[in-house]
Amino acid sequence: MNDIDAVISNDSQLLCLEHLYTVDDYLTLSIRVKSGGFSGESNFCISKERINLIIEKLREMQRNLLGSITLDDYDSDANIIFKVSGLGHLVITGQIGGSHAEHMLKFKFVSDQTIINGLIDILNSFLR
Repeated sequence: MNDIDAVISNDSQLLCLEHLYTVDDYLTLSIRVKSGGFSGESNFCISKERINLIIEKLREMQRNLLGSITLDDYDSDANIIFKVSGLGHLVITGQIGGSHAEHMLKFKFVSDQTIINGLIDILNSFLR
């Protein structure tokens, strides 16, 4: 069974990433989101190369408290955007489920930069 890692978890917000499997240099992740009373789950396909670039950019964002990076699903227009805004806030927006799908969920969370370290650790664990 794969580990499920929570990026954010509280009463009204949940963002979980789970590594399902790897084929060649592409990972398939299960992304689970809860936003208020709404929730959804979708699989994302992403290359190892892109995961490495996201990790590098997250480290830069953590150092500079500035910037953004997008985790895109290669098979749809689903995405998660991590953006450091003023005062060190980390804004996470996105869409799980593609626009073509029967169901999709758009969401927005505001946290602080302290979750970036955990996110980096989660993504690194997927590359092992």
